[in-house]
Amino acid sequence: MKIFKAAFEITHVRNCPLYVQDECFLLTDKAIELPLGRSSCLILVRELTGLLFALMPHAASNFSEQRNSVFTCGGCTGLIKFKLTDKVVAGNAGKNATALKENSESVISGQIEAIVPAELLQVFHMHQKTGRLILEFENGSARVTFREGGLLAARYEDFDNQEAIYAMLTQKKGTFHFIPGLPDALMKTREIGDFMMILMEGLRRLDEGE
Repeated sequence: MKIFKAAFEITHVRNCPLYVQDECFLLTDKAIELPLGRSSCLILVRELTGLLFALMPHAASNFSEQRNSVFTCGGCTGLIKFKLTDKVVAGNAGKNATALKENSESVISGQIEAIVPAELLQVFHMHQKTGRLILEFENGSARVTFREGGLLAARYEDFDNQEAIYAMLTQKKGTFHFIPGLPDALMKTREIGDFMMILMEGLRRLDEGE
């Protein structure tokens, strides 16, 4: 089976704190390879994850129908626009591969205002991350433990596990950071339940509350 690869070139930048015009990055079915020396952005990861599923059916034609499309990443302090390119994206592999595969040494962090808790949890679930997600809200700290994208534990205020997840989904301001890796003992812990079932129940409660 042919490996999916799609290279992109940044064509426009406005107040983006991470990337500059003319830089390129590579999307595969296993990883996102960023420009050399650049940090990962979870908002960009989210956008590229959606593009992965949208572009996969067109890989055989080398994306002929999508060549003139302009894709956008925004929602934080800046905005970038990018297009498919035939440029060879060199020097990215290994050190800067992120998001779609486990990077056991990096710490991912960001603002809750840029990606709400429901979407943030989905990112780590979809990319089968293993480690601890620490969230700092205005009224306290929360922690979610993942093993290959599954939920092992959660704690927020006086709530544990599912109820803690439900309470986190109501928060709109704060910061987060993700620390990859878990002790061997936690790797054998049973999951607290099906991720999507827990998330859907939390979103249902959130809608009813609003």
